[in-house]
Amino acid sequence: MPTVTDERAHVELRDILTMLRNHWVGIVLLVTAAVLLAGFVTVTTVPEYRATNSVLVTVVTGDSISDLNQGASFVSRQVATYAEVARSPKVLDPIIQDLGIRSSARALRSDVQAAVKGDIQIIDITVTRPFAREAAAIADAVAEQLATVVEDLSPARADGSPSVQIDSIASAVVPRTPFSPDASRNLALGVVVGLVLGFGWAALRTTLDTKVRTEADVHQILDVPVLATIGHDPRAGGKVPAYLAPKLSTRAEEYRQLRTSLQFVDAAHRPRSIVLTSSRGGEGKSVTSLNLALALAHSGSRVCLVDADLRRPSIAEYLGLEGAAGLTTVLIGQASLDDVLQPVGEHGLQVLTSGRTPPNPSELLGSTPMFDVVAALEERFDLVILDCAPLLPVADAAVLSRLADGVVLVVGCGIVTREQLTETKQKLEIVGARPLGLVVNRARRTKRDVRTYGYPTVATSPEPEAPAPQAPAPSVEAPVEVSIGDAHGLEVDVEPETTPEVQVEPETTPEDNVVLPFTDDDATAETAPEVDSEVDSESEPETARAARAGSVD
Repeated sequence: MPTVTDERAHVELRDILTMLRNHWVGIVLLVTAAVLLAGFVTVTTVPEYRATNSVLVTVVTGDSISDLNQGASFVSRQVATYAEVARSPKVLDPIIQDLGIRSSARALRSDVQAAVKGDIQIIDITVTRPFAREAAAIADAVAEQLATVVEDLSPARADGSPSVQIDSIASAVVPRTPFSPDASRNLALGVVVGLVLGFGWAALRTTLDTKVRTEADVHQILDVPVLATIGHDPRAGGKVPAYLAPKLSTRAEEYRQLRTSLQFVDAAHRPRSIVLTSSRGGEGKSVTSLNLALALAHSGSRVCLVDADLRRPSIAEYLGLEGAAGLTTVLIGQASLDDVLQPVGEHGLQVLTSGRTPPNPSELLGSTPMFDVVAALEERFDLVILDCAPLLPVADAAVLSRLADGVVLVVGCGIVTREQLTETKQKLEIVGARPLGLVVNRARRTKRDVRTYGYPTVATSPEPEAPAPQAPAPSVEAPVEVSIGDAHGLEVDVEPETTPEVQVEPETTPEDNVVLPFTDDDATAETAPEVDSEVDSESEPETARAARAGSVD
């Protein structure tokens, strides 16, 4: 049984892997830049060659044991001194003159190193120079000149010979490869530095990123069940297929999951009306409302989709319906529900558009006529879906949540921030709303999710067996893909029937191509609009005409 420590380690590892998956491009770029910089430094650095001459220091003494011990003790004390003498001007000045080196003794001293090997009486004289032959020549010259200087400085024996003798035991060899720069070392260092910078940058970005990215981020803030996760597929954007989509589609299954979850969210007190909203604009609430309504209607439920977003209505334009008369017309008493309800397809879906935009949306939505409208719709339909304005910028959704049986919140990954989601939670608690669940929208879909049971990510467009004439009314009998202009790229899959596939050739313009149903996969880019510019309701008037022409089965 896994312990708390094991689960915590698993979560931390998952967070690290998520960080790497989100920022791997930046990490790779930083590593590449560091390696290129290391290569540039390697190529432009002047090469240096190193040559070494080893000398042995001995003392000429008598043959007695006492003389030998005294000589060995003397050399042990003096060998470090002789190593320092090798770098003195007394040794280097004659070498500069003999070899014609254009350098001072002080400058040459930095290129000469003399080191004693442990407790033995051997001194390694190492010279580093830009030229290989010069380095070897200087190393040999230093060894020879050191022997001469030490003989002059050491005390003479009785016969006049020097008591200390220095002999070269390993002459310098001309190096074939430069000591510096080391290309392998520099490139390896570039990789290490790049990885450190990349991981640091990714960790900083992750820490400073306040946007909700995954379902786990949502659970950290809201203790509400997730009804469905709608994946984000960038490959679906801008695609305008001419034929019906196939039955097997990951997106269609995700909306079926949302439909099923909502039907069983509270079996004892099944809601008759729900408010579907989001924290801010651009999260895909209107597209989700439309897809949910289509999916429920296709399963046999009597559904009414109400466009209660009186500030930026979009349902009428998405479906190509008449939007001049609708909810506001009923609220001010100029029409009845029967006059403004518009059927869509043949499966029990009716739509109540928003009507004309009023100057006081919140007051209208909180009025007694609105309460009567919701009650009347609940008596006539199995479920009433109220597509409302976002919660944070305006109070419309908060007002309507008191009239409906529950609230379904759409959370757009990569759009809403943690702070905004927390504020949304507080706002729902203040008005006493009943949250039924969440829809995590635009979630990143993995390859494993895509390939599960063979469902394709994006519906393809197979060649139809037999074309059929164009129908006059919108239909929900098969899932299709949509692209609402270059700015939206909306696409939706809804559960298909076993009806023949039909080739549709709608009247379109270069900017507006619509085929029903819809999806919000690319309704918002990473540079999402501000709070008051919701993607769900952004479409040109021409879109309505294109939708009506392209919404046949």
